Formats: sequence, structure tokens, C-alpha cells
Amino acid sequence: MIVEKKKKRVSKRNKTAWRKHSDIRDVEEFLEEQRLEERLGRFDTKKDDELFIVDTQGDGDEEDKPDIKPLSAKQQKRAKLNETPRCFQILLPSSKVEDPNKKRNIVKRFGTKPTALSKLTLKRKIENGSLQKKIELVKKNMKISRERKKKSKVVRETFDKNLWGQDLLEVKGIPETLCEEFISTEAQLHNVLTTQRLRPKPPPPKTVVDRVAIETPHPGVSYNPTFKEHQELLQDVVQHEEKMMKKEAHINRVTTKMFRRISAKSKENQWIEEMSVGFQPSRPQDESDVSDNEYRPVNPPVQNKKKDHKARRKQKEMILEKERLKRQKIDKKKITDIYKLRKLNTSISTKEKRLESEREKRESKKQAEAKTALPALNAHKAPVKEPDFVPPEQLSGDLRSLNASTNLLRDRFESLQRRGALAASKVMMKKNRKVKSYYKAGHKVTDQDVEKYMQNVNKKVKISK
Repeated sequence: MIVEKKKKRVSKRNKTAWRKHSDIRDVEEFLEEQRLEERLGRFDTKKDDELFIVDTQGDGDEEDKPDIKPLSAKQQKRAKLNETPRCFQILLPSSKVEDPNKKRNIVKRFGTKPTALSKLTLKRKIENGSLQKKIELVKKNMKISRERKKKSKVVRETFDKNLWGQDLLEVKGIPETLCEEFISTEAQLHNVLTTQRLRPKPPPPKTVVDRVAIETPHPGVSYNPTFKEHQELLQDVVQHEEKMMKKEAHINRVTTKMFRRISAKSKENQWIEEMSVGFQPSRPQDESDVSDNEYRPVNPPVQNKKKDHKARRKQKEMILEKERLKRQKIDKKKITDIYKLRKLNTSISTKEKRLESEREKRESKKQAEAKTALPALNAHKAPVKEPDFVPPEQLSGDLRSLNASTNLLRDRFESLQRRGALAASKVMMKKNRKVKSYYKAGHKVTDQDVEKYMQNVNKKVKISK
């Protein structure tokens, strides 16, 4: 029901005033009803069968109802297969508004409509018989896939395979459909469930038994060695020390000695020189310049002297001659390179052979080291044993006056690390923290506090007397 309001005398000069002061609710309600009829359909156009239902049964008792057996969950699922899923219901049209453009053109995808060229190629294929072969191959593949599908569904009843005696793929949990030659191992393992995967047993770690617990020392380490054995040990120690010195010198050369040292004064002079690069020092004036009062600039103006035709021609000829000589040199180099091809091929082949041999040596060395390598227990490397040596003046000749050069506990500890029984470790030095000492606020004693204390003591002494 539209409630009529009292009319007001207002100005309707522009559109905003018309919208504000004009009542269009009746028009909006009429249009809304029309849209609703378009969506749901008009009642006057519908038949009576759609609007009304004739009740023939009436309100009977519950006993008259037929005994319908409720559907099982499986039957309910099968019944719902024909229905459209809820996720696709939003895509279906909910309104009954007809399409305004009934003769709408159907846009076909590119390639669906046969062209003149595609018709010709199809005709040629039919004549050749290639299309028939293709169709037969497709049918054959479909038949094979159907048989494989049936085979996969069949439950195995005979257990005649020895699962523990052979390295079968079925043992690893790989399905029979993937147990073929052309399927890679990565694809096979990818399709196996994580619970069914049987991982290969890892190789046993290199134990302490593989290496000797106590290595036999060099005969020159003895407290009473022969001259020859002592000299051999001395040579080994010298070579080891030279190697270490060479390594240390290399580190020093590539770090400290890369930068030259300069004094503070030369550094300051260098800085002044670098900072005053753009500034020109004032030139000393000659006596002739001082006597003349004429103004002369530091940079006199440049005169635009034009070149004549002869000079320009000469310049052009010179440029062309330079270009010709340059091209001639390049052509000559190309010819010489052609003659050098055989030499270049031989040098490249020799270099490739050398690199291949070096690569093979590295690989063989790496494999040999891997066989005797220790298990990687941590990131640190095991300490390398340094050669023991006793100088000739310290050789005692008997066990009583022998001085111990190494620590027995440290030697055994490093031996266990070298054999792989213990993880290699580094010496971690503790940093001594600088503790800042200060007086607590309540514990400070000044000269004034001492004087007060002495005065109090003197007073107490006087009173006691």
C-alpha cells in the first residue's frame, strides 16, 4: 500500500532535485513484479495441471501407507549418480527469462570445422590406407589396456614365488603393472606407498678393526738407533717441515704481503696529491707579463681555422688507407689461420687426451681413498700424525735417562680419532671475560666518612673516661 505524503513546494531545477523530491516507488514495485514474473513465469500462461493437484487418496491412516523398504547407502549413491551435483547447480540457469537473441551464432573452436586443405589430407590418408592403420592401432591399444585392467583386478591365488630368495620388484611393493623393462626405477618407486617401501640395507660402517690400533714406529725413533735409520728419519722430518713452511709462506704471500706498507707521512702526501688532482697551481708570472697591463686569459680562445679542399682530401685518403690496411691484415690472418687448422686440431686433441688422463687419475685416486676413508662422524677432520724425532744430542742410549717427547693419553686419543672410533674434535679455547670491578653504592668509604668515624670513637673514649 502506497502512503501518500503531503506535497511540498520544492524547487526541481536540476536532476538531483527531481530524484530527491519525486516519489517513484509505485514504478519500482511494478517493475519488480514484472521481473519476478519473468523469472518464475506468469500464472495466466501456466496450465491448471501445473498449478493444482487432484488429491485422490485423501487423509488416510498410517496403516494404509505402502511398506517401502528404505534404500541402502550404496543404492542411495547409485540413485544420486543421475542427479546434477551441487557444485554444478550454480552453473545452471535459475530464471525462466528467455534468451533475447534466439538466433545466436555458435562459435566453433579453431580446427573443429574442416577446411579445404584438411579435407584433401583426409582423402589422401584414406586412399593411402594410413588412416585405417591408425584406427586399427588405436583399437589394438584399447584392447591391450582393457586386458591389463582386468589382469590388475584379478586377485592372485597361487603363491609360487619365493619372495625372500630373489630380488623381485613385487617384494618392494611395486604393482605388477609397473614391473616392466621400459619403466624407470624412479617411476616405479614413485607409485609405491610409503608404508610399503622397503629401503635397501645401508652398507656397514668402517669399524676400528680395519685399521691397526698401534702403528709400528720408524726404527729411527728408538732410544738407541743406528746412524742410517736416524738419518732416514731426519730426512723425512726435513721434508715434512719444508712442506709446512712452504704452505705457510704461500698463505703469507697471498694475504699479508699482497699489500705494500707505507709510512704515515707518505700516506698523507699521497692523499694530498689525490685530492688536488683537479686543481692547477698558480703559474709564476714573467717580467714581460707584469710590465704589460693588458688582460690575458689563462686559456686563450681557440681560432676556428678552416681546412682547405686539399687538406680535407688528404685526410680522407689517409682514413681510407688505414681502413684498407686494417682489412688487408684481417684477410691475411684468416688465410694463416686456415693453414694452422691442422696444428690447432693436433693441439686440441693432445689437450683433450691429457685432460682425460688427469680425470681418470683423479677418479681412481678418489675411489682408492673412498675404500680406506673413515666414516664421516662430523665436519672436522681427524688430526694428521706428525713424525716423531729425537735430536742426536738428546739420545740417551738407555731407557732410564730417556725423556718423554709426547703425551701418551693425547697420542691414544688422536689414534682413536684417526681410526674412526671417535669423532674428530677441535681444541676450543675459553675466552677470559674482562670483569669490570666497581664499588657498591652502600659500601663506598670516603675521607669524610673516616673522619666522622674517628670523631665518634674519640667521643666514646672521652665519655668512658
